[in-house]
Amino acid sequence: MRIGYIAASLVGIILLGTVGYTLMEGWSLVESFYMTMITVTTVGFNEVRELSTTGRMFTVALMILGVGTLFYGIAIIAEIRFEERVRQIFGRRKLVKELKRLENHHIICGYGRIGSTVAGEYARESLPHVVIESDETTAAQLDQEGRLVILGDATRDEMLIEANVKTAKSLVCALPTDAENVFVTLTARALNPNLYILSRAALESSIGKMEAAGANRVVSPYIMGGMHMAQSVLRPKLAGFLEEVTSHATTDLDFDEVTVPEGSDLVGMAIRESKISQETGVYLLSIRHNSGEMRFNPGPDFQIQAGDHLYALGTPEEVESLRRRVHAK
Repeated sequence: MRIGYIAASLVGIILLGTVGYTLMEGWSLVESFYMTMITVTTVGFNEVRELSTTGRMFTVALMILGVGTLFYGIAIIAEIRFEERVRQIFGRRKLVKELKRLENHHIICGYGRIGSTVAGEYARESLPHVVIESDETTAAQLDQEGRLVILGDATRDEMLIEANVKTAKSLVCALPTDAENVFVTLTARALNPNLYILSRAALESSIGKMEAAGANRVVSPYIMGGMHMAQSVLRPKLAGFLEEVTSHATTDLDFDEVTVPEGSDLVGMAIRESKISQETGVYLLSIRHNSGEMRFNPGPDFQIQAGDHLYALGTPEEVESLRRRVHAK
């Protein structure tokens, strides 16, 4: 804003000088403009013509105004650049401190259409996360919004290390190309063997490569989108129900996964004995063992084991009640 005022002042001084010389000395507009510019910029050229006493006094006043405005403008620009540099230094130090404190957090590589959607969900759930983004404009916008963002190439080891990948809980590879996502997956797995890695694949042929590189799960937006569209035509009511359950369009219903930890009093207990549904109010849809076996609508005699993943449907309060129940000892 201040630079705009300075620019407007300079334009006004130039117009004043041009009109003043034209009226006082009777010069042409070109001669007046030229005389004004060499006066304001103090380049030291000779006068266009011999000046009258009034013209010389006008030149002195014009010189003072012009030089004063120019030096003031230079000072303002220097001040702005200094303030920006100071903000960058302190902002960088603050970012480094915040990143060092992060544990059990989530990393998003790439803030495109997929990465921004994932980040939005993390923000909605108040989950700690950091974005690695190579586009300077996007990174600056995220920084202004108060989001944790690292400007750089996610395929470089130092970027993942700076994001504290060794203590992270998960990493989402949402970079534009499959080759980049494979490379990040491979690097992240080497840096943190326990990290949960979810990778985006544009080509179906890349899914196996990403899994071999260490991805826990690979998602192809095109395959998933096509299947969802097909189900919307073939089974519209079921597709609508699943969409309602898995989206956050309503706060009345939640569909979540809860893992049974070691030491829980539910371990070795049959579903009938656990009274999960009666005590928490959730509807237990399925249970998945660590072996990968999925049991849908498990019967009352099904025994719960440590590490089982319970998939339940209920209100947010009921799901939270289930979380507390599985951690009871």
